[in-house]
Amino acid sequence: MKLLSMLLLTGALGTFCADETPSKLHFPEPPRTSNHLFYIQRSNNINTVMYEANVDSDKKLDDESPMNVYWIRYADRGQREDLSTLQWQLAYGYKHHSTSSANTYEISLNAFKKRQIWVTYQENNPVAMTHINGRKVLLQKVFVQLANNAFIPKVKYVELFGVESDNRTKAYERIDIQ
Repeated sequence: MKLLSMLLLTGALGTFCADETPSKLHFPEPPRTSNHLFYIQRSNNINTVMYEANVDSDKKLDDESPMNVYWIRYADRGQREDLSTLQWQLAYGYKHHSTSSANTYEISLNAFKKRQIWVTYQENNPVAMTHINGRKVLLQKVFVQLANNAFIPKVKYVELFGVESDNRTKAYERIDIQ
């Protein structure tokens, strides 16, 4: 959980505002590209971390880097920015390895190693899957709620949002940290 706190620190320096809460902020929904997988938003600002499949012309996931990860800086001008080395290493980056299934990778986010993500293809589209409430579902977004009491934000809870792949039923799980 220390790393989960770092996830917030590395994206929050200079942008933390103690009186902003999710109900006071409007969180934009990022545009969907053909390789869109999921995104992370945090309660301290509207900047968004995007995760997209890194595919070649044959629709194969890249062995070295199956996901592209970057910021959309909505709080600035809405521009795309790369992660800093610190943000990658301590928070939003990932480790991966191939699985026994073709063109499928098991992903572990650096800040939240307990919950595995599988990047693969389903119906000719790249998808990210994870367990939400014990069921393997398509991951859509992650929301991180911060405690509003310190310069270095602490995580109160994490929310996972997804849909079941077979019937498109919404899936939700809240993981309390404190």
